Amino acid sequence: MSRADDTTLNKAEPQRTSVTGPDAVLLAWITAAVTNAITITRSLAMPPRLVTRVLHHSFDAGHFLALGLAWAGLVGLHVRFGRARPRASAALLVALSLAFGALLLPGDLRNAAERLASGKAWVKPALLVTFVALFSLAVPVAVLLGRLAARPFLRWIAIASGMAVLSVNPVLLEGDYASARLFVASAGVALVAAALAGAVLPARLASLASRLRPLRVPLLAVASLAAATSLVVPPRPSVVVALLSPSGSLLPPFLSALQENMLPEDVPVPPEMAPWFVDRKNAPPVPPGSPPVLPPHPAVILLSIDCLRNDFLASGKYDDQLPTLAALRAQGVYFQNARSAGSQTVYSLASLFAGTYFSQQYWTEVTAPHAHGLWPEKDESTRFPELLRAGGVSTITFAATPWLVNRFGIVRGFSEETYLRPGKHHWHMGKPLVDAALARLAQVRDEPFFLYIHLLDAHAPYDLAGTSGTAFERHLRELILVDGHVRRLLDAIERSPFAARAAVVLTSDHGEAFGEHGHWTHANSLYDELLRVPLIVRARNVAPRVVDEPVTLVDLGPTILDLFGAETPGSFMGQSLVPFLRGESPKLTRPIVAETRLKRALVLRDATKLIVDDRNRTVELYDLAADPSETNSLADDPVRLMPPLALMRRLLATHTLRREGYVTPYRR
Repeated sequence: MSRADDTTLNKAEPQRTSVTGPDAVLLAWITAAVTNAITITRSLAMPPRLVTRVLHHSFDAGHFLALGLAWAGLVGLHVRFGRARPRASAALLVALSLAFGALLLPGDLRNAAERLASGKAWVKPALLVTFVALFSLAVPVAVLLGRLAARPFLRWIAIASGMAVLSVNPVLLEGDYASARLFVASAGVALVAAALAGAVLPARLASLASRLRPLRVPLLAVASLAAATSLVVPPRPSVVVALLSPSGSLLPPFLSALQENMLPEDVPVPPEMAPWFVDRKNAPPVPPGSPPVLPPHPAVILLSIDCLRNDFLASGKYDDQLPTLAALRAQGVYFQNARSAGSQTVYSLASLFAGTYFSQQYWTEVTAPHAHGLWPEKDESTRFPELLRAGGVSTITFAATPWLVNRFGIVRGFSEETYLRPGKHHWHMGKPLVDAALARLAQVRDEPFFLYIHLLDAHAPYDLAGTSGTAFERHLRELILVDGHVRRLLDAIERSPFAARAAVVLTSDHGEAFGEHGHWTHANSLYDELLRVPLIVRARNVAPRVVDEPVTLVDLGPTILDLFGAETPGSFMGQSLVPFLRGESPKLTRPIVAETRLKRALVLRDATKLIVDDRNRTVELYDLAADPSETNSLADDPVRLMPPLALMRRLLATHTLRREGYVTPYRR
């Protein structure tokens, strides 16, 4: 064959072009970025301002690009120096994965280990190590599977599987699992990249790659600059919140930890609020009001319903399904602008009973069956049932969960406590609680008493009244069950010999989210779908009315003490609502605060609401009068942001518990 024939053959059969390892990694991370952009667009209610949407996607894409370039660089080093030592390279990959896992994952996975350990202290470390190892080794295992699948037919199955992992990652690990999400996403990318490496490009793509080769260095330079900018330049507050919303974004939780909190200039405290911005530990007690609302020997029954958001009663849409609650709203004083002190039961009820907020209380680690984690067991602040008991009032509770008894500090001061052993959900349902309460109420004679019950029927997973329908529909059906339990209790009170001296107080520990702000259930935000709760007080000689004054469940301790004619400790952060029961309309001056997972919300009288997340370094500001759904954050405007932010910082600086070695903990 002549040289001319060789040339002709080479032209007829062009050299095959395959995907290199670094290119495969970069393409896999770009695929992850596109997948996440679709996830953000489809699953999140995007911010109303176009510029916020654009910046959200831009920063998110820059973060994925930064990960892709970093990984491509590491793979390039491996191709150059480590290919000849495959076993050593594999061992190094495993070691690095385990090292990063040990550094990042324990904080995420400790809570899961605690739950599964069920109070057995020796099980928790073993479970935690196992979980960390499994997540850490996900990347090496994905690389191995991808290489085994690197052949024509299996390759596309592996790539599709990796993309599926990237798509479901935000859904499966929603919430406080930033490190776990990073490892799962990395495993999905590793599977795609390992399967893609070595794939032969089709002729057209190979030709395009050949033409773009001279632009490779400029394109990488531009990409590197864009990625670096996304990492170094801090986004505006509204964009930070969007990036940290439930989606597949990976780096914002880690980048936010490197950013400093805003330090606003101090502002004057409004004069009417000044008494609440000083240390109140030694403040004088507040005497009860006059005249009393209830006859001698009061009987106060406090019912809290888990996960009952205010709009179930405020809207009137569900009155036919919830007739007992609707009738109670019409017969009592309905505080339609009430807020919980937290979006998780333990935060909310601890504040209700202690009259103080989470950051004012002392929370320590407790290991006990079904009650592991942080509890205010050693917190020394007074709970209002302790004061009632000391004053000769019988204090009675029937608990459906083990931590709603005196020992754990959420509640304290009950002279009679009955814990009903849990059912399949680790708590009892309303029927046995109401049965026990009815039996005890039948024994009441002339003594004053306080009874507390917390009904948990409407808690997720919403399967007590059937499993068909949407989450909201199932939740509503469970509330219908609760309505029946409340009806039995109210009927018994009306027939009782103490009916004339009884007051029924009905509220909820927090609301429930059904996709608003990208969240579901509760405990994950401080938006009003979780904070706005019903609050109703009904007594025979109290005229029904609707009160629009903003109130908080921290006001309930002073209110119940006032109903019994007892003084309220000056350290309590709430104010009695009894004047409203007399028909008065006072202007309450204490700030309204809510806390959960190092997030704090402050609601002011002018309907301004501030949400500060000290863990993720985010700030949100809403005008609830103009924007009750909290969709348009005003935090990008420093003129509007700084005054409420300064008030929040001063309030926290004044009242946060100071004790050597103690820092306000992050409680999941």
